[in-house]
Amino acid sequence: MPLTLDQQYDSSKFFLHAVNVMLQMINELPISDDVELAEILEAQLASSVLIETKKEVLAEGWDVNSDKDYEFPQDANGFIAIPANVLDISSTDGNIIMRNWNLYSKSDQTAIFDEPQKMDVIWDLDFNALSHPIRNFITIRAARKFQARTVMDTNVYGYTQQDEEDAHGIARRSEGFTGRYNMLTDAYGQDNLVMS
Repeated sequence: MPLTLDQQYDSSKFFLHAVNVMLQMINELPISDDVELAEILEAQLASSVLIETKKEVLAEGWDVNSDKDYEFPQDANGFIAIPANVLDISSTDGNIIMRNWNLYSKSDQTAIFDEPQKMDVIWDLDFNALSHPIRNFITIRAARKFQARTVMDTNVYGYTQQDEEDAHGIARRSEGFTGRYNMLTDAYGQDNLVMS
């Protein structure tokens, strides 16, 4: 007998569920599939705000979407192209930056490199692949934005502000759990930890 997955655990539906939460915020009926997502204007707008908010939140740099010293190889001409799913990128010394979607050396004033470069990277990830605490935070923040842009009910906006703050706190606690940061010995803990 094949194992049937409960709908709430179907990771391919997380994005659709988030869009439905957003539609609920403006008293619209939920959608049931990707066909309706493509056909219903409010669902399309909600989807757009959700993607925008996901990128905004992930750009903060979480343990789940950050890599230190990620190696980028150069092509045959010496250029190092940056993939489109990079939200932010930096070198340890600040000398190498992104310019026109290629790495660029400020000290040498060139985008041509003789060897691969190791960079600190913040990646954009698929919404359905994120952990629940981060997905939930993104969903609530996106729902507040969506509601404000479409109907702007100040009572609902204010009411959901606490929901967003609570979700952010839970996401940050999850971040601390997965990152195993140590404020006394870890540079991330000393310099970058955002406490809320």
